[in-house]
Amino acid sequence: MAQFTKGTFLKTKCGEPVKVISYIAGGGQGDVYLVEYRKQKKALKWYKNVGNDPKSFYKNLKQNIQEGAPAPCFLWPEALVTTETDRGFGYIMDLRPAEFQELSKFILAANGAVFPSFKAAVEACLKIVAAFRILHNKGYSYQDINDGNFFINPRTAEVLICDNDNVAPDGFNTGVIGKPRYMAPEIVVGKGNVLPNKGSDRFSLAIILFILLCNDHPLEGKRCVELPCMTLKNAEKLYGSDAVFIYDDNDASNRPVKNIHRNVIERWEYMPTYMKDAFKQAFSKEAMHCPEKRLRELDWLKVLTRFRSEIIKCECGNEIFIEDINKIVCEACGKRAQVSNVFELPEYSIPATKGTWIYRCQLGMCSATTALDPIIHVVTKNGVWAWQNMSGDTIKVTTASGVDKIVRPQEVAPIKSGMVIYPFNNNVKININ
Repeated sequence: MAQFTKGTFLKTKCGEPVKVISYIAGGGQGDVYLVEYRKQKKALKWYKNVGNDPKSFYKNLKQNIQEGAPAPCFLWPEALVTTETDRGFGYIMDLRPAEFQELSKFILAANGAVFPSFKAAVEACLKIVAAFRILHNKGYSYQDINDGNFFINPRTAEVLICDNDNVAPDGFNTGVIGKPRYMAPEIVVGKGNVLPNKGSDRFSLAIILFILLCNDHPLEGKRCVELPCMTLKNAEKLYGSDAVFIYDDNDASNRPVKNIHRNVIERWEYMPTYMKDAFKQAFSKEAMHCPEKRLRELDWLKVLTRFRSEIIKCECGNEIFIEDINKIVCEACGKRAQVSNVFELPEYSIPATKGTWIYRCQLGMCSATTALDPIIHVVTKNGVWAWQNMSGDTIKVTTASGVDKIVRPQEVAPIKSGMVIYPFNNNVKININ
């Protein structure tokens, strides 16, 4: 079918007019257009190919529209669109704002797609994981997680997730199995007619997180470099049957190659031990072949919120990854960073510096929608270090002298050694380092 021309009128299944303004882009599955719908500019995806079972694909898309987006960050299908003759179909969705860049551009640092700090990259990872936790908890699986699904605002680290037409109830497949280099090993190998589900989503998600934080692929080391060419058989071994994590503790056959994998070699050296352990577990031989052993979204949220909390800026401007609060030396200038106050959380301690956040998932059990709810934010008030109650509920505190007080939502209290804060029946103690 030829592309729609400017001024072409289509209609939604409810009979509402959709006017084509211009062509945006195209791919194997369909073309995307700028359209006018309900007096607003929107995006229209018009299908050229929906796989081997178009009726099931159409039914699932219709159901997704009826159910609505699981979270605002999903550029979710809003309305089905057809032609006057009902030949073919597409759907309406929100446009991607211009300031959002495709994840693949961050890998190449193209078109201004550069995070202003490493903390911003971690923030983007948190938002991606939180979104998929909500999606999975609503009974969906995404089934095609890859570097083309995510748009990120480099300034704010806000994330938008597109291509949601392949999302389906877990256990149901629309005919799409994923993109090469991002599929789980069991999908690559295809034994037993295994189809994408939450377990394969979690493997693909771990690849996205590794790429964002290490700027290289977790399975493409020495073995990849030594391949004469990437045949289908070689790809099946590299990403499927014989997949090996480049930093596997028990198998050094696929290590990063010096002068080729510079990004991951440099970044891995400074990665905190708990982040290294998380990736080692996510890409372990056991997790490769047993989806039940893969890290779940809450596991990632716990390590990523800790990581975000332990990144501080030295006076020289360099970011420092803190793992031991008593050993904070900047590798750029060689000076010891000064961290005066420390929050003792239930499982670990973090620096209480300006801009520090404590999230709900750092305090124990939480729901999918509340995992990244902010609880405490460190600020300065009249030149004094303080913490602000961001929880929406009153929080009890006990001073060092044993006096109980109440801090209401949005109120600010000074940071003082010996103070204990009690959010959600947990205790957060403040100590002077």
